[in-house]
Amino acid sequence: MALQVPYRNRLIGLVLLIAVYSCGNRSNVNRIKVNIADAALKQIAGVFYYHDAPFTGMIYSTYPGGDTARAETFMEGREDGWLKWWYPNKQLAQLRFFTNGKKERVHRGWWEDGKPKFEYHFVNDEHEGEAKEWFKSGALCRVFHYKAGHEEGSEKMWWDNGKIRANYVVINGEKFGLFGEKLCVNQLKK
Repeated sequence: MALQVPYRNRLIGLVLLIAVYSCGNRSNVNRIKVNIADAALKQIAGVFYYHDAPFTGMIYSTYPGGDTARAETFMEGREDGWLKWWYPNKQLAQLRFFTNGKKERVHRGWWEDGKPKFEYHFVNDEHEGEAKEWFKSGALCRVFHYKAGHEEGSEKMWWDNGKIRANYVVINGEKFGLFGEKLCVNQLKK
């Protein structure tokens, strides 16, 4: 038996109302947008306040021409959500994600021409998994591996000419291999 039209409309309305309210406070994050230069915005011990209350919303900055330079969302004064930086040419420079002030997920960066600059993975504010960096030319600069914020596994670094700079393995915090460190020796002449 099909629902009568008025009951069906009420049911649809109720479902929509539940969906909207189930999103919690995060749905309000983008409603308040404040320029970083606003005098009412202050940062105290890593927490942003707006008119003396922990800030929830978006903080942004612009280039002199008016284009957005940076935009970041906050919840109760702490970074929460996406942080985006752009170059003056409107190319995305960095894309990072935070939860309650802590780095999370994949953080990526690009050079001004759009080539990759870095890719880091975070869990609970700690490096986790593979981290990569590239030279402006597009060649790999380094590939490191992390576990709970510490180097673990195969680590490689290159010079900008492509020659290997470091190639080592970290096992339980101990390094084995070529570290790429310059040895300095002082000798006194007799």
